Amino acid sequence: MASELSIKYDRQSTQLNQFIGLVENCNFSVVVGTALPQNKNLNNHSCYFIDLAQAEWGNNIPSHIVSLAQKHKVVFFNTQENSLSEKTALICGIKGIFYRDEKPDIIFKGLIKLQENERWFRRETMDRALTHLLHNSDIEITQNSDKTYVGLTKRENTILSLVSTGAQNQEIAEHLHISTNTVKTHLYSIFRKTDSRNRIELITRTQNTLN
Repeated sequence: MASELSIKYDRQSTQLNQFIGLVENCNFSVVVGTALPQNKNLNNHSCYFIDLAQAEWGNNIPSHIVSLAQKHKVVFFNTQENSLSEKTALICGIKGIFYRDEKPDIIFKGLIKLQENERWFRRETMDRALTHLLHNSDIEITQNSDKTYVGLTKRENTILSLVSTGAQNQEIAEHLHISTNTVKTHLYSIFRKTDSRNRIELITRTQNTLN
């Protein structure tokens, strides 16, 4: 059964038609409109794609969009370069951003990732968001910290603490004198136990529950 989504757009355009075609090719059932549904109908769709052709939000994403993203999958498309803070969008819960001049094959790849419940942002955006979370966390985590996450093994908590300081897989492997494949195995287990899909979600989920 196809997933339902709603596409909100500001005006008809070639970019819009091309984007809708790509979305339909990903087996989505598409509903197109010029405004978001009323609150009572928001649950009728599993994903909302919002056209940002005319948006100049910068760091100020409208509060009703942020609220929508807390409960539903929200994706921006037809976005103009430098019209939006990607880091802010990611931290506010937006699941992905597609730019106006991106090639169809890149957009299609991103749509597939979104179907697989992954986020679609540029790598540098993910890095900046991760740095922001680390620098603004009220909890400082180090390898020798007594704070642990319930449900993880001692080695997994050690790796969690290193991830939370910004360490990458190779650095963790060298620090613990293990292979990068072993690090990946431990990280897979940590992601599964904490219901996280990536490092950003991992830090977000665990930084307030360490005890």
